[in-house]
Amino acid sequence: MLLYANGDSHTAPDFGYVNTVAQEFDCDLINQAQSGSSNASILRRTREYLEHVTPDFIIIGWSTWEREEWYHNDRYYAVTASGTDSVPEELANRYKQWVIEQTSDRWSEKSAQWHEQIYSFHLELEQKNIRHLFFNCMYDFLRTKHTYNWNNAYVEPYDLDHSYYHYLKNKGLRPDEWYHYEADGHKVWAEFLIDYIREKKLI
Repeated sequence: MLLYANGDSHTAPDFGYVNTVAQEFDCDLINQAQSGSSNASILRRTREYLEHVTPDFIIIGWSTWEREEWYHNDRYYAVTASGTDSVPEELANRYKQWVIEQTSDRWSEKSAQWHEQIYSFHLELEQKNIRHLFFNCMYDFLRTKHTYNWNNAYVEPYDLDHSYYHYLKNKGLRPDEWYHYEADGHKVWAEFLIDYIREKKLI
């Protein structure tokens, strides 16, 4: 059985939760998660992968809502709040303006946009009979005006305490300065996902 994973730095580590999940269910693993990845990048790269391969199961940890990717001079750039070194010099002014524009209202707007896009992708996967499980790495959907029935394919998307980061924090795990957890945190999250997958009979 083939397990495909994507996400940001929370899903990327070699010692990460997704490796444990793959071992538990005796899956071959393809993990395309990238540090600093935006949801736009996660979605684009997942769709590119699915053009050639149909995995048996997909796990995606969605990133924070404000992140973007910009296409410039034939390559994609991850745009985060980590600093202008993530973009070439000719995009520095655009990046600085982007940072200014990332207000709480703008975050909520982007959250609403991704709520719709991720749900559309969920329906797309359902139509293709590709089993999958999504979760939020940091935040729930902000100020959501309506909810969707995700058919158990999204771990409590409207509950902050069921995001990866806050779930582990509430369990007493300590992140580093970049909000990352070590192997003990990944072990706890893997156990949670394994129990969830079994309970919901997703595999």
